[in-house]
Amino acid sequence: MAKMGRAVLFVCLTALATGARADGLVASKIYHPYVNPLEWEVESQTFAREHDALTGETDDVLQKLGFAHSISDAVKAEAYLIASDDPMSGNLDWIGFEFEALVQLSEQGEYSFDYGVLLELERDWQSNNNEVSIKALVEREFGNISLTLNPGVVYEWGNTRQHEFETRLNGLLRYRYHRYLEPGIEVHLGQNAKMMGPSMGGQVRLSGANVRSVSYNLGAFFPLDEDSSEHTIRLQIEYEF
Repeated sequence: MAKMGRAVLFVCLTALATGARADGLVASKIYHPYVNPLEWEVESQTFAREHDALTGETDDVLQKLGFAHSISDAVKAEAYLIASDDPMSGNLDWIGFEFEALVQLSEQGEYSFDYGVLLELERDWQSNNNEVSIKALVEREFGNISLTLNPGVVYEWGNTRQHEFETRLNGLLRYRYHRYLEPGIEVHLGQNAKMMGPSMGGQVRLSGANVRSVSYNLGAFFPLDEDSSEHTIRLQIEYEF
């Protein structure tokens, strides 16, 4: 596992050195390297993005609705439908889908870092673009402080995207103040935007015979340089049962 830790560190440093290039959604969800056995999950992710008016781009909203199930003690599969607002009518139109497989590679606390891997396939049928990616999921706790890193490699192709490999990096540093309240700072690096900002997450357990809970995360992210024109607000809500 020490070799794996060095490999993950190399990927993180490579992503930083190359500017973590990525053309897709930059402020993505932060993934943790854990799977809860036999869990079912319904998830909503909403992204409100504001672009610099000087670029000619307009504000938009992206909505992802997902359904997930832990198919084993170490593997969770999830499928999303993706919608985007129509700038002419203001209505949300379904534009694509996404499949994910999250694999937990180590038991929590087994090593100095907890490890997992995420495989993703995304299809945008509106613009005929495709994307496959692999992300390393790394987490380390320092008392009530938790550090999560998601460095990844992406291959994109389609009508409006070049056939190329790219990298991206998403990270979260959070303070586990309470189960309901976990403030943090996130960084999201991509080719067209490099962003950082605060986030707030937590989990509420629901009463009943079965173990059920609702998790939330709200973040607001701002550009880190003049070339990053995008401001993003992200809201995630998950119902786990």
